[in-house]
Amino acid sequence: MSRRLRSGGLGIDWRLLAVGGVLGIGAIVVVLVLILGGGGSQAGIGTRQPDDGRTHIAEGTQGGPYSSIPATSGPHWISATAPGPWGVYNTAQPQERLIHNLEHGGIVIWYQPSKIAAADLTTLTNFVQQQVTTEQFKVILAPWSGADFGHPVAVTAWDWLLYLETADLDAIKTFIGAHYEQSPEPLGGPPKPGT
Repeated sequence: MSRRLRSGGLGIDWRLLAVGGVLGIGAIVVVLVLILGGGGSQAGIGTRQPDDGRTHIAEGTQGGPYSSIPATSGPHWISATAPGPWGVYNTAQPQERLIHNLEHGGIVIWYQPSKIAAADLTTLTNFVQQQVTTEQFKVILAPWSGADFGHPVAVTAWDWLLYLETADLDAIKTFIGAHYEQSPEPLGGPPKPGT
């Protein structure tokens, strides 16, 4: 009868069953690592941040504490002015306002005015002005006025953060592709500019 167990006329080779089980478990582990990303940074994808919740607070109220600078989730304003319109801002915006944009699946590109090169700011401005005309229009560019985050540029999505030393559009496009509308309320938020 060799190593096969006969049951109702069907032969089961337990070695093949064991090998299949090990391969199945291995495949599940690989899929989970790819989906969850291991929490580390990959080129253009950014680094996953702790979820600080999505509590709504009154406009003008300070949120926090936040796990990252700039924040990628957490207490944010609920008011007529939050979330803010998509596009380019020339004045600093409270992160409590724009976290609401992240909750609705948007991407916020923050820059530190004292650290960014003029050419990089022009590149980012032109990119965002063009991006808001596409199907992935939920993008904001805004100057940062909070605590120094140690880099000229920070790109944020819900629970994700990517620091950049320059206006690396390839990295920004990769980040947008990975995180656009990957948020608690992706269908909400302000309409596409000009509509």
